[in-house]
Amino acid sequence: MIVDPKQKLKNIYFYNNLILITCIFCVICFITAIVLENKTQSSKNYYYMQDGQLFGPLKVKSSPLIYELKSYFYGDNQSIYLSGEVLDEDKDTLYEFGKDLWHESGYDSEGYWSESDRQLSVKLSFTEPGTYYIKLDTDEKMLPTLKLTLLCKKGSGIPHFMIGCYILLFLSIAFIFINAKWVKEKIIRINEILEEMADD
Repeated sequence: MIVDPKQKLKNIYFYNNLILITCIFCVICFITAIVLENKTQSSKNYYYMQDGQLFGPLKVKSSPLIYELKSYFYGDNQSIYLSGEVLDEDKDTLYEFGKDLWHESGYDSEGYWSESDRQLSVKLSFTEPGTYYIKLDTDEKMLPTLKLTLLCKKGSGIPHFMIGCYILLFLSIAFIFINAKWVKEKIIRINEILEEMADD
């Protein structure tokens, strides 16, 4: 079967335009993911805590909510383990989280050095309607060295980011398949340039 070169060129042009339109949708997915990850509904800072302090009640109605808990440790040459629990309305534990926060510094033969892991950031998803609490525990003596921020997020950007990644992968494969001849020519040309550079 003889394929008309003009028709083949039209088909390539059509599919490339289709790829371009889909690529725009892919970019929109990534932008939406970034916006959702950085947009907050409410935010509150806590500078003075008590051991076993409860945060809440967090009331979830029809729409799922995502809370982001951020903690910063100010202690120098100290360490602390910050643990948390998500509780239901009966104060029963649903799940737990935690992390070691620390800072170390000193002097050696090369001079002053400092190492630290001061930050905890955890996202808590509440998908079922109800009333929830967040409970935090740590060494009571270290509480003045902590700052906590509780943010209520507008939504999660992860689903949009994943959709964008899948679309980008599909577009890459489709572009290479549709423009195989052009891609092959470019690869050969790049190899020739690299060989010329190697000879020089």
